[in-house]
Amino acid sequence: MDFRLDDEQEMIVQTIRRFADRDLRGWAADADRAGAPPERLHAMAAELGFFLDAVPAGSGGALDGAYAHTMRTLRGFELGRGCAGMAALLETNVEPALAAGAWGSDAAKQALFGSLSAGGLATFAHDSRGLLEIEDTGGGLRVSGKLGPTPALATASHVLVAAGEVLFLVATEGLARQPITPSGWRVAQWATATLEAHHVPADFVLARGEPGRTAIAAVLSWIRTSLAARAAGVATGAMEHAFAYARDRVQFGQTIGTFESLIRLRDDALTGAASARLMALYAAWAIDTAAPDAADAASRARVHAGDVVARATVDALQIFGGYGFVNDYPAEKLMRDARAFEALYGDERLGRVLAAKAQAAAR
Repeated sequence: MDFRLDDEQEMIVQTIRRFADRDLRGWAADADRAGAPPERLHAMAAELGFFLDAVPAGSGGALDGAYAHTMRTLRGFELGRGCAGMAALLETNVEPALAAGAWGSDAAKQALFGSLSAGGLATFAHDSRGLLEIEDTGGGLRVSGKLGPTPALATASHVLVAAGEVLFLVATEGLARQPITPSGWRVAQWATATLEAHHVPADFVLARGEPGRTAIAAVLSWIRTSLAARAAGVATGAMEHAFAYARDRVQFGQTIGTFESLIRLRDDALTGAASARLMALYAAWAIDTAAPDAADAASRARVHAGDVVARATVDALQIFGGYGFVNDYPAEKLMRDARAFEALYGDERLGRVLAAKAQAAAR
């Protein structure tokens, strides 16, 4: 097995790394304080191929052939090193676009791809707690309940919704949306949306029943793998910031980066981040090759990466000491950002426990 990147992959990784190091990190602190992305983000990211990479070329996008989740994972890691909140915005169109391309009607594709090609955003919401009330109206749906909180929902034109065994697309025009600014990923334009007997036309119902469960499992595999890669990037970035601080901070006549306890702390965190990145890459490879364990690999990668980033950002805060709590330094932001990776789109640990109990009861 060859683990080396090919020339195209290496070029893309290096390009995204420069963008993350120079621009995303440079914007991160001010954007976090403002709770909004910089105006230049969309234009610069579009030049680098974001937003339309999962939209077919024939529909105004850049996708020609099969989508490469492995490449998305490589870039997601670099984006996480830059800023988790802006990374969420840069990746937000992928799941809706891929789902519409795979299972959508011509009307759904036309509506979504037309909006994205015009510069719009879409997002994904998973009703992991089963709170939505969904009524079949003879092809279409009538949906009531609350969506979110979900990144990008405050400005998205469409939401891909996974609920139970139904995957459907909702146009947000006319929806009651409540923008919120949580403690983590503050720039990600979060919101909730309230649906009151909202009509979803039959053309916007992508899959239901057994095909719906299969489609939802695929979509969750995509988003979980992306989250794992970005979380590994945040963990790595936290240690990079901590190393730079420890290299310059002097106590007892020497830089704190030479203290054995801090060396061990950083080394353990980097080991965890490296393993999380590899698990994400394996999950992406499994998706790209349609391996039978792709969904399980994506779930485990996301869970492990969530644990790793939570620990790594706390460790980075310890290395910064009291300065870690000051927003002039990046540590406290990174620790806040880490929390979203643990909770977003459902709890896989609980899901596996419930699945195991159901299997045991069926025997």
